[in-house]
Amino acid sequence: MKPSFFKRKELLYAVLSVVPALVLFLVFVYYPLIQTFIYALTDWNGYSQTFNWVGLDNFKKVFMEAENRKVFYNTLYFSCLSILFGSIIQLTIAVICHQKFKGNKLAVTLIYIPAVISPIIVGLTWSSLLQYTGLLNHFLEAWGLGSSVRDWLGDPLIVKNTLIIVNLWQYTGMGMVIFLSGMNSIPKDIHEAAMLDGAVLFRKFRSITLPLLMPFITMNLFIGITGGLKVFELPFVMTNGGPANSSKSVVMSIYENAFQYQRFGVASAIGIVFFLFIAIVTLFQLRVTGRREVEY
Repeated sequence: MKPSFFKRKELLYAVLSVVPALVLFLVFVYYPLIQTFIYALTDWNGYSQTFNWVGLDNFKKVFMEAENRKVFYNTLYFSCLSILFGSIIQLTIAVICHQKFKGNKLAVTLIYIPAVISPIIVGLTWSSLLQYTGLLNHFLEAWGLGSSVRDWLGDPLIVKNTLIIVNLWQYTGMGMVIFLSGMNSIPKDIHEAAMLDGAVLFRKFRSITLPLLMPFITMNLFIGITGGLKVFELPFVMTNGGPANSSKSVVMSIYENAFQYQRFGVASAIGIVFFLFIAIVTLFQLRVTGRREVEY
């Protein structure tokens, strides 16, 4: 009898310990999600007590309005280039910093510091540097490079690339640390055995280090994809989505539709479509990279 009693007691304690977290999760995650689906089928303006059911009209607007197509393109452009160049730069710096040289810990610390700074602060700081009368253009003129002076935040052709560079500056350290932790977890015996077999640096990296890093590459890509697609702070602070919506992201569009134009129905529809898109992309990424993971 005693073992059965204690098992029931342990089960009761386990259930009671999970219930508060489960209730909070249901209230703050699932309830808003269900409400969002409901609002997406209405013309609710965000403050009135009444609203009309419009069916799938809001979802049609998501795909039919030119501005929505443009912000989706901007977000995909920003995400793809940030992930592509970011992964290459992060992995390269991680390989360099993994080597034992004087000051490598200081270098890792300095590279990582921007990742802990608020994106709002980063945006404000870089805005003052990159505006047309900012420090960067003054520096270029002082060094006789006046032909390189640009309106870095006001030119529709280069503003997205400018934001990508700022984003890379801020988050390169985060990816670098993930890759470094992966390299440090690889047993030294594997590298020593490869060296005895005559593997040179590049072949050792391609055949041993890179395959064993796949779990960390999967993690870094997942963070990069979700973070890049949900970008908001940098374009909001640095350009406010301009010029001519050339740097507006999907999250910015959701914010503006909801709180500036009082189109909560349209904002909810954009959010649902975007949520499904992110879910599909991340699941595909996890499936593809997960297949390439090896154990050691």
